[in-house]
Amino acid sequence: MPGISTLETPFGGIWSGVVLVQGPQNILIDSGATAEIVDDCLMPALRHEGLELNNIDLLLNTHCHGDHIGGHYRIRELNSKIKIATYAGSYDKIRDPLKYSKLIRARFPEYSPLPPTVLKGIEPDLLLEDGGVVAGHLRLIHTPGHDDDSVCWYDMNTKTLICGDSLQFNGTSTQGIGFYQDLKAYRNTLRKLSEIPVNNIILGHPYNPCGAVAIGQEKAYAFLEECISLVDIYDEFIRNLVNEGENDPV
Repeated sequence: MPGISTLETPFGGIWSGVVLVQGPQNILIDSGATAEIVDDCLMPALRHEGLELNNIDLLLNTHCHGDHIGGHYRIRELNSKIKIATYAGSYDKIRDPLKYSKLIRARFPEYSPLPPTVLKGIEPDLLLEDGGVVAGHLRLIHTPGHDDDSVCWYDMNTKTLICGDSLQFNGTSTQGIGFYQDLKAYRNTLRKLSEIPVNNIILGHPYNPCGAVAIGQEKAYAFLEECISLVDIYDEFIRNLVNEGENDPV
C-alpha cells in the first residue's frame, strides 16, 4: 500500500514481519526476533528505502512475543531518540518479555521450543488504550485471543489492518495449528474486525492456507471469514474427540 511496506525477517524456518509506515512520522511496527536481525536485515532494508534508523520516529508492536519485540532493545540502543509506544496491557510484558515467554511455554513445555534467552526488556515512552491513535492515522485495536495483549494497528488513510499474529488461520507451516490462548476472546476479535471497514490486511507471518497479505476489500473479508470457519472446524474436531472419550489435552 502507499507508504506501507513489510520486511520479512528470518524466524525459525519461516519469517516474521516488520512493517514500515512512512509519512510525516516514520513508524516501525514490530522489530524481529533478535539484535542481529536489526543489524543484518532491518538496517540494510531501511537504507534501501532511503532511510536510516535515526529517521524512525516511533516504534510500535503488535504483541510481546519474542519474534515481534526481540529487536526493540537494539533499536533503542542505536536510536536513543526513538519513542516506543505500546498497548497499556503490554506494559509488564514489554519490560520483561523473557518472563512471559517462559509462561507461554509452561503449559506444554515438552512440546514447546526453548524460550529465547536473548530477550531484553525496554521501558516504553507511551502507553495506549484500545482506540488510541498515533501519528494522526494509526489506531490501536485491542484484539486478544492469540495473547491477551495482542493488537492490530489500523491505518485510517488506507483502511489497512496490520495484525501481527491476531489472525491465526490454521497456523504457520512450523506451528501446524492455529494458536490462540483464549477461545472466547479470539471469537470476539474476529467479530470485532469483521465490523470495521477494511481494505487490506497484513499479517506477521505466512499463515495456512491464505498467506500473509490480503489486498482489496473482498480478499480482506475472505481472510476474516476463513479464520471464523477454521475456529468452527477446530471446535467440532475437539468436541468429537471429547465425546469419544479423549481427555489428554496434548
